[in-house]
Amino acid sequence: MPRYCAVRVCRNRGGTASRQDNKRISFYPFPLQDKSRLQKWVSNMKREQWTPSRHQYLCSEHFTADCFDIRWGIRYLKNTAIPTIFPSSEDVCILQHLENIKLRIQF
Repeated sequence: MPRYCAVRVCRNRGGTASRQDNKRISFYPFPLQDKSRLQKWVSNMKREQWTPSRHQYLCSEHFTADCFDIRWGIRYLKNTAIPTIFPSSEDVCILQHLENIKLRIQF
């Protein structure tokens, strides 16, 4: 089953490369068992009235470099990591506007 990033305007999905630096994108499940950390993740996403499921993920582009440990060439998310890289509300509005224009052009 393909993995998609749960951030509303993020288009990253499993098997694609990062748009920024052409590195592979990895996906991380929400910390459903750690309620305080889960609340920080969801709050930083600006989706307070939303509850993620065990089938939803965030991609690696929403975490800073210090959120990862690299062991034997494999990138692991630290169990204390909090995602902090998200588009601003202005960016979200612009992207939604561009999507609407794109849809109008298609029809």
